[in-house]
Amino acid sequence: MWRIPGIREFGRQCFKIVGALAWMACLLSINDPLAAAGRRLMPSDVLQIRVIGQPDLDTQARVDTDGTINFPYAGRLSVRGLSEAELGKRIAKILDKADVIKNPQVIVSVTTFGGQVSVLGAVGAPGQFVLDRPLTLAQALARAGGVRESAGTRVTIQRQTGYGVSVLTYDMEDVLSGRKSPAVFNNDNIVVEAAPVYFLYGFVGRAGQYPYKPGLSVQQALAIGGGISDLGSDWRIEVKRRLNDGTVLEAPVTLDDIVEANDTIIVNERWF
Repeated sequence: MWRIPGIREFGRQCFKIVGALAWMACLLSINDPLAAAGRRLMPSDVLQIRVIGQPDLDTQARVDTDGTINFPYAGRLSVRGLSEAELGKRIAKILDKADVIKNPQVIVSVTTFGGQVSVLGAVGAPGQFVLDRPLTLAQALARAGGVRESAGTRVTIQRQTGYGVSVLTYDMEDVLSGRKSPAVFNNDNIVVEAAPVYFLYGFVGRAGQYPYKPGLSVQQALAIGGGISDLGSDWRIEVKRRLNDGTVLEAPVTLDDIVEANDTIIVNERWF
């Protein structure tokens, strides 16, 4: 019997590769909370319900705010949290039990999606968009035009619950890298915080807005903005700072003082 040298080793390596790919696919399905869940029906969805071979039973229904629809032989039927396929099976059981039709095949499809999500803050295209399929937080950010360079390190989801508004905070790097992939739901408000900044005005090299870093001194902040101009005075520098109670503090500062986020540093003209 002829044998091809190395064929057994080749087969063994192929088996390893196939096994590794299968394991990766398994991990992906486990780590993705939406992979098997599918989109769930939600208020304001418009449904097309078809009973195969029974066009008289075909109907269209809108999901009310309480998560129910009106369907013949069932009255008010709760659909909140069901997938299209699950609702089809439930309606089929109702029709079968009511002796309307035996072993019916029911197909439910969403013709108009009622769910929506708001994405605000430091994104390319802030606003609302339709939640027409399961989305992770990263996918929702991508739909909103992606994260701007001015974005900070945190993103929050504001979600209405039965106990009020719940605020979930995530590290932006974890979300964008896929280390964390929370699902978003109907009526979620997603807010991408802007990175902290400070402002330079007056007699400086380049007035404007600059990224803030904790521990930054006034001298360092001015150096980033091109330093004090020839007409400016390092003895006549003041800061405007908004306090927690909303009031604005205006006070003189020295070059060694520490800058806080959102400070406005003003260099005044020197006296000759």
